[in-house]
Amino acid sequence: MKILCGTDLVEIERFRKILGNNESGFINKCFTENEQEYCRTKAGGKRAAESFAARFAAKEACGKALGTGIMSEGIGLTDIEVLTDGKGAPYLKLKGRAKEKADELGVFSISVSLTHDGGIAAAYCTMLAE
Repeated sequence: MKILCGTDLVEIERFRKILGNNESGFINKCFTENEQEYCRTKAGGKRAAESFAARFAAKEACGKALGTGIMSEGIGLTDIEVLTDGKGAPYLKLKGRAKEKADELGVFSISVSLTHDGGIAAAYCTMLAE
């Protein structure tokens, strides 16, 4: 068995500016409708930037765990979707080329952790593979 991991940090202010400038093209390119809906409703929209930044970091961390990064080897940002279960815990749903790459690596379990504080959002992704 192999343990694959990735981590990433993102400045929250970057997403605050993107949202303030109403750059919907960037948001649509990076996030699925489900992710956008979740982030925009977080704390009545007051914490949307933190949520978007943490999810972007999770996508980067997942790409690193896969050994490809994102936007390479055909893996797009929306091929990695960050969802939340009924208890509020985040999890990843892989689609398209990200799922194919995970299958090639024999990934059978993925764990992700998100956090934000002091203007920074961070994410850790761990995968177990055969």
